[in-house]
Amino acid sequence: MMYKIIKSTYHIVIYIFIIFDYAFADTLKCNYKKNICDKLDKVVGIKTPMMIASGTIINENIIVTNRHVVEDHKQFVIKFNNGEIKKAFPLPHNFPADLALLSLKKEPYQLNELPKSNKIVGKIRVIAYDQGRNANRIYNPGKVISFSDFNKYPQARIHTTAKSLPGNSGGSVVDENGELIGILASGDGNINEVIPVSLINKIIQNTNLKHEDEFYKIGKYIKTCADNLETAFNVQKNLDIKIENNIDHYCWSSNNKQLIDQAGQTFGRLGDLEKAKKFLERSILLDPQSPNALLSLAITYHISRDLKKERPVILKLLEITPENPQVLRLGVQVAGILKDKKMTNQVLTLMEKYNKEALPLAKKFIDNALKAN
Repeated sequence: MMYKIIKSTYHIVIYIFIIFDYAFADTLKCNYKKNICDKLDKVVGIKTPMMIASGTIINENIIVTNRHVVEDHKQFVIKFNNGEIKKAFPLPHNFPADLALLSLKKEPYQLNELPKSNKIVGKIRVIAYDQGRNANRIYNPGKVISFSDFNKYPQARIHTTAKSLPGNSGGSVVDENGELIGILASGDGNINEVIPVSLINKIIQNTNLKHEDEFYKIGKYIKTCADNLETAFNVQKNLDIKIENNIDHYCWSSNNKQLIDQAGQTFGRLGDLEKAKKFLERSILLDPQSPNALLSLAITYHISRDLKKERPVILKLLEITPENPQVLRLGVQVAGILKDKKMTNQVLTLMEKYNKEALPLAKKFIDNALKAN
């Protein structure tokens, strides 16, 4: 019903955008460097039948956003930074990254690859559409934590502490020079995930109308997966078997890293640890340096008492996010119970540096664990 109403009331959506524009007019000033402020005009708000998201203008008449935003929809409402409203249409491709292109013209369109990004300068920040303000916004910066080999792992991301909010998916991520380094994909509020410019070019290279049928088939999987995950979100236990099967089938078939992560976390929360492991292990295969997925997998192994599998996951997390108190606590427990003296020394050294107040209790736990039979 929502799809039909919104799709048939394009002018109502425009009217809503205009009302919010008026309410927030002249309240948002850019207090950053000019090369960063200028990027506000490169970001758009995107209204789909099911969500509000962000997009980034990369060529004349071409916008990039996330594949999980596009789903199987065939038309979108775009709001530019100057308040202008236009329609946009998806361009089919067959590359697995969580990205998709939108064109402001149905045909013909011209796609030009983006310049290769140089070395990241300083901290990075998200510039995206803020649906609360109904305006583009520059968020607080953060550092790069980890990333994988993007040639080997086409669904891998740059992981960062740069801040963002729900609805920012598809927004620009820039460095201190205002250079575009990627597109925001997802995050947990503490660590966010960015798809690099190099993968945008892969999407451009693989965009072709001949992929239309497969593109919309995968889009249907993405949408069905997302709808069922939303239904499961408010369920505490005893998930309807049909919803469970839909998540298992459609999220897996979507081949979308964000949805695979969410499916694994959903099954873990509901106590189906085997399905949680299945999805989270696949997520790690797609992006071996993902702190969010690694931590979710470590917790799943911990709850199921599979500490031997948990140990290498924790060791990797200690390299990527050594300051994370939850990782340190899990590391203490795993090292102690498995009587791994090398690991205990590593964890206690990191705890001395990052979580000194918890160190006495950690030492006591490890001492008792090493003495136990």
